[in-house]
Amino acid sequence: MKKKRSKIFVIIGISALSLLGLIAIQINWIFHTAELREQQLMHRLAASSGHIQHKIWRDTTLNALLTQQVKQNDGRRLGIKIKASEHSHLDSLISSVFEYQHVKLPYTFKLVDKKNKHFGSTCHDQSISHRVCLERVLERDKKKENRTLKAEIRIFLPDMGSYIWSHMGWMVIVSVIMIALTSGGFILTVRTVLRQKKMSEMTTDFINNMTHELKTPIATVSLASNMLRRDKILDNREKIVHYSGVIHEENKKLQDQVEQVLRIAKVEKGEFTLNKVQADIHQVVLDAIATIDLQVREKGGKVKHHLHAIRHTVMADVVHITNVISNLLDNANKYTQDTPDILVETTDLDNGVVISVTDNGIGMSKEMQKHIFDKFYRVSTGNIHDVKGFGLGLAYVKMMVDAHKGNIELKSELGKGSCFKVFLPYTT
Repeated sequence: MKKKRSKIFVIIGISALSLLGLIAIQINWIFHTAELREQQLMHRLAASSGHIQHKIWRDTTLNALLTQQVKQNDGRRLGIKIKASEHSHLDSLISSVFEYQHVKLPYTFKLVDKKNKHFGSTCHDQSISHRVCLERVLERDKKKENRTLKAEIRIFLPDMGSYIWSHMGWMVIVSVIMIALTSGGFILTVRTVLRQKKMSEMTTDFINNMTHELKTPIATVSLASNMLRRDKILDNREKIVHYSGVIHEENKKLQDQVEQVLRIAKVEKGEFTLNKVQADIHQVVLDAIATIDLQVREKGGKVKHHLHAIRHTVMADVVHITNVISNLLDNANKYTQDTPDILVETTDLDNGVVISVTDNGIGMSKEMQKHIFDKFYRVSTGNIHDVKGFGLGLAYVKMMVDAHKGNIELKSELGKGSCFKVFLPYTT
């Protein structure tokens, strides 16, 4: 069993690493694509800057007007205010080039005087992803040995990153969805495998436990029947009555155990019908206590009841609800290491009755409480080895309470006992 368990975890581990590897490759591919898109955009911007420089140089009217404004500024301001007509003309020129190069980015621009004392570095020392610098686009200054004026046109592109990712939107969305679906499918598969493994283990424990439970009465019946066949016994009426009584009791135990398994199977398949009547919950509780009282007293314990509910009549199947309370009392008795001290209380609410069963037993951890109503699940009893059962009792309790449109709650702490609260509505 341990070898099989470790094999499952190895397979899960390898699958998880493979999935993480695929996710890492997908994410790397997305970022690599983004880098390629950025390189393509930079190539278009480089081509655009050349076209813009050429157009400004050839537009003698615009060039002359911009040159005049640079000369008039003479380094006084870093950013030269361009007149409205020239600004509109230059904006139209830049826009037409960007459109031709398929650069669909919002932009701003300004004319910068490089002679200004605050001009600490050229545009090319800044991040190229945020601006395009156009130098040598104005008239040559003949008085200064045919050198171009110290000015440049800066085009600012503040949203380049968002532009790149927005054009990859569908790719990113599809990739994220595929990663999420693959991861979700993997997690669901792992949970299903682990749940099935746990169910398989509990089923195996159930079969082993059932075999043990059935072998004991069968062996007792076999022994008693063999004793009845002896000649000495045939002449002893008292012995015959004793051994036939043993056979009868053990046969009844076998019938009860088989009935318990068949009952949970019928309930699970929905092959049962509730015979609902006006049931007195207080009477149901007292009847259930009567069936368990002797077993509790044999262990030196007692079952107390505080029936406080004023309205205690509900529409319910008396047989099944009695079985529900009996199961809770039986568990409270079985899972108590010392002297059982069990308290049954009732409280009425606006829409139903609450039946509480509190014990001083071994209690349950948080992890145990998650599975307590699962079929075949049995609480670990530590040093207690005489707790019998198939792990079907609380599964049956939960199914019956649900069938009555009620609910059941559990409060428990390891080593400090448990409290089950069953709510049943007045009408269902």
